[in-house]
Amino acid sequence: MTNHYFRITNCDGGTIEHLAEIADVESAWTETTKVFGDLARGCGLRENAEWRIELLGSRREPLYRIRLLAETCEAVASACLTADKGEPY
Repeated sequence: MTNHYFRITNCDGGTIEHLAEIADVESAWTETTKVFGDLARGCGLRENAEWRIELLGSRREPLYRIRLLAETCEAVASACLTADKGEPY
């Protein structure tokens, strides 16, 4: 197993790194999404804040990044509506 690191940046900008032993790239993606889901449930995301997790390789090079971004559209409603028109969902 290869050493990888999770770099977690929370809503207030604090960052921590956590060592993880992960077998391969496919397992790395699966583990990253699992950890993100577990942590995102209790992150306390505030308006106009960002929370993210990155999986770093053994030399701390970024492999994956997942971000959760909360935006308030009240103040910029027209910009949000314009941006949403191009979304595929």
